[in-house]
Amino acid sequence: MSFNKIIFFFSLSTLYLLINSCTSESAEELYVSNDATAKIVYNSKLKTIINNKCISCHDYHLEGTNRYNTYEKTKSAISEMMARIYSTSNTIMPPADASILTPEEKLVFEDFYNALNNIETEKFVVTWTAYKFPDFNNRASVSGTFGGIDYILNNEYSNPIDILENATVTINTTSVNVGGNDEKTQNTAYFFSLFTPEIVGIVNSYTVQKALITFSMNGIEQQVEFDITLEENKLILNGSVPDMNLFNWQSAYDGFATVCGEYHQQKVWEDITVKIEISL
Repeated sequence: MSFNKIIFFFSLSTLYLLINSCTSESAEELYVSNDATAKIVYNSKLKTIINNKCISCHDYHLEGTNRYNTYEKTKSAISEMMARIYSTSNTIMPPADASILTPEEKLVFEDFYNALNNIETEKFVVTWTAYKFPDFNNRASVSGTFGGIDYILNNEYSNPIDILENATVTINTTSVNVGGNDEKTQNTAYFFSLFTPEIVGIVNSYTVQKALITFSMNGIEQQVEFDITLEENKLILNGSVPDMNLFNWQSAYDGFATVCGEYHQQKVWEDITVKIEISL
């Protein structure tokens, strides 16, 4: 999430607190539209995340906006929650000594917020996850997305899976974003500048459960298998590149390590997981 988004959420949080302290408006009055979509996000995903990582502290409040044990309470507090989730100070939630939210879990909060505010989500989202640190059993994940994506989809489908027919995607790697962290984003962009200016994917074949996509990176083509799931109004593909050496990444990796090797203890693992989300 960009710095501007963080400021935006803090501003919304402040505005919300002012409104809540001066009026008796209910959640229904604060968000009068798109309840149906928001409830789907809440019941299918967000409620579980809150129960696992928030409710141990945010269930004991008798009154106020810090109690998140119901849909209505969460709905009323979402602006403040977003501000705290993306805070860069000691106000961040969950706190440092608690179980932190993964990038994917943060996106669920965003989906809920966007649904309440009728903010259109991106049609095509690619999320990659790399792994760092030498000890395989204790390696940590780093996830990012790309802002510059061009795609062609089959929008004349009757069955949602057929949106993949003859689908292609072209990713501008300079548009990489690593969780709103400027330093990590700059370092990763440096890696891609040494590796490949763009990534091209072409759907070769698909079934209800699987898709085969040929990716072109660094002048090399390799086929990657994805598992397919259909969730609400979204098609989700999960796959992995088992070894980035297949795309001859070593020289780019070596250059990358000279700049920020200390941050990952001189080790980034060769496997990369990829998640593609297509809104229907």
